Amino acid sequence: MLKKIFPVFFVLLLAFLWTANSFACVGRTLYVGSLDTTEDKVLAQMLVLLINERTGTTVKIRYFDNNEALYNALKENDEEKRADIIVENTNDALALLKKPQPGDLDQTYRQVKELYESELGLIWLNPFGFKHGTGDEQQTVSAPLVRRDVLTNYPLLPRVLNKLAGAINDETFSTLTAKVKDGEKPQNVSKDFLRAKKFI
Repeated sequence: MLKKIFPVFFVLLLAFLWTANSFACVGRTLYVGSLDTTEDKVLAQMLVLLINERTGTTVKIRYFDNNEALYNALKENDEEKRADIIVENTNDALALLKKPQPGDLDQTYRQVKELYESELGLIWLNPFGFKHGTGDEQQTVSAPLVRRDVLTNYPLLPRVLNKLAGAINDETFSTLTAKVKDGEKPQNVSKDFLRAKKFI
Protein backbone atom coordinates (compact mmCIF):
# COMPACT_ATOMS: atom_id res chain seq x y z
CA MET A 1 0.00 0.00 0.00
CA LEU A 2 2.80 2.42 0.93
CA LYS A 3 4.56 1.68 -2.36
CA LYS A 4 1.46 2.84 -4.23
CA ILE A 5 0.95 5.97 -2.13
CA PHE A 6 4.55 7.21 -2.17
CA PRO A 7 4.81 7.94 -5.93
CA VAL A 8 1.53 9.87 -5.86
CA PHE A 9 2.66 11.85 -2.82
CA PHE A 10 6.01 12.58 -4.45
CA VAL A 11 4.38 13.89 -7.64
CA LEU A 12 2.00 16.11 -5.64
CA LEU A 13 4.92 17.45 -3.59
CA LEU A 14 6.88 18.34 -6.73
CA ALA A 15 3.83 20.05 -8.24
CA PHE A 16 3.35 22.09 -5.06
CA LEU A 17 7.00 23.13 -4.93
CA TRP A 18 6.99 24.11 -8.61
CA THR A 19 3.88 26.25 -8.16
CA ALA A 20 5.28 27.93 -5.06
CA ASN A 21 8.61 28.64 -6.74
CA SER A 22 6.87 30.12 -9.77
CA PHE A 23 6.34 33.22 -7.66
CA ALA A 24 8.54 32.90 -4.62
CA CYS A 25 11.90 34.42 -5.44
CA VAL A 26 13.34 34.77 -1.96
CA GLY A 27 14.00 38.38 -1.07
CA ARG A 28 12.68 39.64 -4.40
CA THR A 29 10.29 42.58 -4.45
CA LEU A 30 8.22 43.52 -7.49
CA TYR A 31 7.89 47.22 -8.26
CA VAL A 32 4.88 48.74 -10.00
CA GLY A 33 5.82 51.98 -11.72
CA SER A 34 3.16 54.68 -11.83
CA LEU A 35 2.67 58.30 -12.73
CA ASP A 36 1.47 60.47 -9.85
CA THR A 37 -2.08 60.90 -11.18
CA THR A 38 -5.40 59.82 -9.69
CA GLU A 39 -6.10 57.35 -12.49
CA ASP A 40 -2.65 55.74 -12.33
CA LYS A 41 -2.71 55.53 -8.53
CA VAL A 42 -5.98 53.58 -8.57
CA LEU A 43 -4.73 51.07 -11.16
CA ALA A 44 -1.30 50.71 -9.54
CA GLN A 45 -2.91 49.91 -6.20
CA MET A 46 -5.10 47.28 -7.88
CA LEU A 47 -2.04 45.54 -9.31
CA VAL A 48 -0.21 45.65 -5.99
CA LEU A 49 -3.14 44.28 -4.00
CA LEU A 50 -4.02 41.59 -6.52
CA ILE A 51 -0.46 40.25 -6.82
CA ASN A 52 0.17 40.41 -3.09
CA GLU A 53 -3.12 38.81 -2.04
CA ARG A 54 -3.01 36.10 -4.71
CA THR A 55 0.69 35.15 -4.46
CA GLY A 56 2.15 36.51 -1.23
CA THR A 57 4.79 38.35 -3.25
CA THR A 58 5.97 41.68 -1.84
CA VAL A 59 4.93 44.44 -4.23
CA LYS A 60 5.62 48.17 -3.92
CA ILE A 61 4.73 51.24 -5.98
CA ARG A 62 7.28 53.70 -7.31
CA TYR A 63 5.92 57.02 -8.58
CA PHE A 64 7.48 58.95 -11.46
CA ASP A 65 7.02 62.47 -12.76
CA ASN A 66 6.73 61.65 -16.46
CA ASN A 67 6.68 58.87 -19.03
CA GLU A 68 10.38 59.20 -19.82
CA ALA A 69 11.33 58.51 -16.21
CA LEU A 70 8.82 55.66 -16.08
CA TYR A 71 10.27 53.94 -19.14
CA ASN A 72 13.83 54.49 -17.95
CA ALA A 73 12.88 52.62 -14.78
CA LEU A 74 11.60 49.72 -16.91
CA LYS A 75 15.12 49.38 -18.38
CA GLU A 76 16.80 49.43 -14.96
CA ASN A 77 18.14 46.39 -13.16
CA ASP A 78 19.14 48.38 -10.09
CA GLU A 79 16.91 47.40 -7.14
CA GLU A 80 16.73 51.05 -6.04
CA LYS A 81 15.54 52.41 -9.39
CA ARG A 82 13.70 49.81 -11.41
CA ALA A 83 10.06 49.23 -12.30
CA ASP A 84 8.84 45.76 -13.25
CA ILE A 85 5.22 46.47 -14.18
CA ILE A 86 3.40 49.60 -15.37
CA VAL A 87 0.00 50.47 -16.78
CA GLU A 88 0.02 51.93 -20.28
CA ASN A 89 -2.55 53.03 -22.85
CA THR A 90 -2.39 52.58 -26.59
CA ASN A 91 -2.41 56.31 -27.40
CA ASP A 92 0.74 56.98 -25.36
CA ALA A 93 2.29 53.77 -26.69
CA LEU A 94 1.81 54.90 -30.29
CA ALA A 95 3.33 58.28 -29.44
CA LEU A 96 6.36 56.57 -27.91
CA LEU A 97 6.76 54.35 -30.96
CA LYS A 98 6.16 57.34 -33.28
CA LYS A 99 3.44 55.40 -35.09
CA PRO A 100 0.12 56.68 -36.47
CA GLN A 101 -3.23 55.30 -35.33
CA PRO A 102 -3.59 52.13 -37.48
CA GLY A 103 -7.37 51.76 -37.29
CA ASP A 104 -9.79 50.46 -34.68
CA LEU A 105 -8.84 49.91 -31.04
CA ASP A 106 -8.38 46.15 -31.39
CA GLN A 107 -6.00 46.62 -34.28
CA THR A 108 -4.13 49.32 -32.37
CA TYR A 109 -3.76 47.07 -29.34
CA ARG A 110 -2.42 44.19 -31.45
CA GLN A 111 0.11 46.48 -33.13
CA VAL A 112 1.51 48.01 -29.96
CA LYS A 113 1.56 44.58 -28.29
CA GLU A 114 3.70 43.14 -31.10
CA LEU A 115 6.01 46.15 -31.36
CA TYR A 116 6.56 46.50 -27.62
CA GLU A 117 7.52 42.85 -27.32
CA SER A 118 9.88 42.84 -30.31
CA GLU A 119 11.46 46.28 -29.81
CA LEU A 120 11.27 46.94 -26.06
CA GLY A 121 11.02 43.52 -24.44
CA LEU A 122 7.78 44.52 -22.73
CA ILE A 123 4.71 42.29 -22.69
CA TRP A 124 1.20 43.74 -22.88
CA LEU A 125 -1.32 41.74 -20.87
CA ASN A 126 -5.08 41.84 -21.50
CA PRO A 127 -6.82 45.26 -21.40
CA PHE A 128 -8.81 46.37 -18.35
CA GLY A 129 -11.90 47.17 -20.41
CA PHE A 130 -12.40 50.93 -20.16
CA LYS A 131 -11.78 53.12 -23.22
CA HIS A 132 -11.96 56.63 -21.77
CA GLY A 133 -10.35 59.64 -23.55
CA THR A 134 -7.01 61.08 -22.44
CA GLY A 135 -8.09 64.73 -22.44
CA ASP A 136 -9.04 64.97 -26.11
CA GLU A 137 -11.85 62.42 -25.82
CA GLN A 138 -10.02 60.02 -28.13
CA GLN A 139 -10.62 56.45 -27.08
CA THR A 140 -7.70 54.33 -25.90
CA VAL A 141 -7.06 50.88 -24.45
CA SER A 142 -5.19 50.48 -21.15
CA ALA A 143 -3.47 47.35 -19.87
CA PRO A 144 -0.64 46.18 -17.60
CA LEU A 145 2.85 45.95 -19.15
CA VAL A 146 5.40 43.57 -17.71
CA ARG A 147 9.11 43.18 -18.34
CA ARG A 148 9.95 39.95 -20.17
CA ASP A 149 12.49 38.90 -17.53
CA VAL A 150 9.86 39.32 -14.81
CA LEU A 151 7.58 36.87 -16.60
CA THR A 152 10.47 34.39 -16.74
CA ASN A 153 10.75 34.54 -12.95
CA TYR A 154 6.99 34.79 -12.35
CA PRO A 155 5.36 32.69 -15.11
CA LEU A 156 1.94 32.68 -13.44
CA LEU A 157 1.78 36.48 -13.19
CA PRO A 158 -0.29 36.93 -16.38
CA ARG A 159 -2.95 34.56 -15.03
CA VAL A 160 -3.22 36.67 -11.88
CA LEU A 161 -3.26 40.09 -13.55
CA ASN A 162 -5.56 38.99 -16.35
CA LYS A 163 -8.32 38.60 -13.77
CA LEU A 164 -8.74 42.35 -14.36
CA ALA A 165 -9.20 41.84 -18.11
CA GLY A 166 -12.48 43.40 -19.17
CA ALA A 167 -13.46 43.89 -15.53
CA ILE A 168 -13.45 47.70 -15.47
CA ASN A 169 -15.79 49.56 -17.81
CA ASP A 170 -15.82 53.33 -18.30
CA GLU A 171 -18.56 53.95 -15.76
CA THR A 172 -16.80 51.89 -13.09
CA PHE A 173 -13.45 53.56 -13.73
CA SER A 174 -15.02 57.02 -13.51
CA THR A 175 -16.66 56.06 -10.21
CA LEU A 176 -13.39 54.74 -8.75
CA THR A 177 -11.36 57.80 -9.72
CA ALA A 178 -14.12 60.15 -8.51
CA LYS A 179 -13.94 58.56 -5.07
CA VAL A 180 -10.22 59.25 -4.87
CA LYS A 181 -10.68 62.84 -6.06
CA ASP A 182 -13.27 63.23 -3.28
CA GLY A 183 -10.67 62.27 -0.69
CA GLU A 184 -10.74 58.48 -0.37
CA LYS A 185 -7.38 56.69 -0.40
CA PRO A 186 -6.54 54.90 -3.68
CA GLN A 187 -5.61 51.76 -1.75
CA ASN A 188 -9.03 51.61 -0.06
CA VAL A 189 -10.93 52.29 -3.28
CA SER A 190 -9.00 49.62 -5.14
CA LYS A 191 -9.36 47.09 -2.33
CA ASP A 192 -13.13 47.62 -2.13
CA PHE A 193 -13.42 47.06 -5.89
CA LEU A 194 -11.31 43.88 -5.86
CA ARG A 195 -13.27 42.48 -2.93
CA ALA A 196 -16.61 43.29 -4.56
CA LYS A 197 -15.44 41.37 -7.65
CA LYS A 198 -14.15 38.54 -5.41
CA PHE A 199 -10.69 38.88 -6.93
CA ILE A 200 -9.15 38.94 -3.45
